[in-house]
Amino acid sequence: RDRIIGSLSIQSICPPKMASSRKMMAASSFLQDKTESTTPASSSSTMKIDSYAITSKNQYDAHILTRDMLLASMERLAKRCNLEDRGTIIDGIPIRRRRIVDLGSADGSSSMETLKFAVHCLKNESRSSGGSPMPLHITFEEHPASDEVKLRAVLNAHDEWFHKNDIARDILMRSFYEPLFAPESVDFMMSYICLHWLDCTDFSEGGSISEWKTLDGTGGKKGTSDLEWTFINEPTTPEYIREAWRTKLAHVHLAKFLSLRSRELRPGAELLLVMVGRPNEFVNPSDGGPGPLSRAMKRCVERGELREDVLHQTVIPYFLRTTSDVKAALEMAKTLEINDSLTMGGTKTPGALLELVECRPVPASIKGDEDA
Repeated sequence: RDRIIGSLSIQSICPPKMASSRKMMAASSFLQDKTESTTPASSSSTMKIDSYAITSKNQYDAHILTRDMLLASMERLAKRCNLEDRGTIIDGIPIRRRRIVDLGSADGSSSMETLKFAVHCLKNESRSSGGSPMPLHITFEEHPASDEVKLRAVLNAHDEWFHKNDIARDILMRSFYEPLFAPESVDFMMSYICLHWLDCTDFSEGGSISEWKTLDGTGGKKGTSDLEWTFINEPTTPEYIREAWRTKLAHVHLAKFLSLRSRELRPGAELLLVMVGRPNEFVNPSDGGPGPLSRAMKRCVERGELREDVLHQTVIPYFLRTTSDVKAALEMAKTLEINDSLTMGGTKTPGALLELVECRPVPASIKGDEDA
């Protein structure tokens, strides 16, 4: 089925007056996809059911189709590291361990394959340009509601590879919609097929994400038919509600994410993102009707097997972006103030240090198992 996966590679930049001391540059892209895949298990976790570990491997084509961007990022990182290392060697300072972060690692299967490619490219480029051996530290971040035991087991199976390549590792079970690392401490970040999930903590005290169904403020007063949807991007969702999500949720959440990550990236560091986007035939069936979940729930209501109010309150916290949405969120990030207590001091608008180099849709074909 058709969908878009966005691949966004961002390096941060400094204001012109600081360019001499901190120059950070930027790049980006966006990816389009044809797939038959299942919806993740919940808004808070992609690992709450065992089947996800089985079907998530079907997303790996999306990793492969953005390898040109990952390769380019690794080549630039190698050049920056080699330049830094020459100075430290002359000064007699030990070469520091570079930090790489994988955001949204799920069970780690796809992450490991992509990281092996990245590390191979990074070390090859470093060697070819006369660089020193490069010790690394890789952090695997995943939502705290996910299965840390399963993730740890997958990583442990690659102990020999980590040791051979002088790579330390750790696991961070936290949401990426909050501060994760010390300022200017990360050399490269990547996130694959995660950022279509919105920040599920963004609702009133004592409330729930069901509030998002009436985000425009009408409270369903325009008719209960306006509540008969579960995915915001499906064709039958009222346009006024979709636009409210776009501006009040999707743009804001991505802008917050970008601002937090900008604060954590070292000067010149890059952020590579791959996210599900649209058009997406899973959410937008070819007949122009409701998405599959909404369709199934309506049938249950008609048969008396489900209360109508359950359908009216059910919402999947996805937003499938276009390249224009990504660019709009980046512009918002440039002016979004981040509380200093969250970023441990420093720039209040760290998103202003980011620059988008490329943002492109790329066709992909991802086939799941016949019995999945």
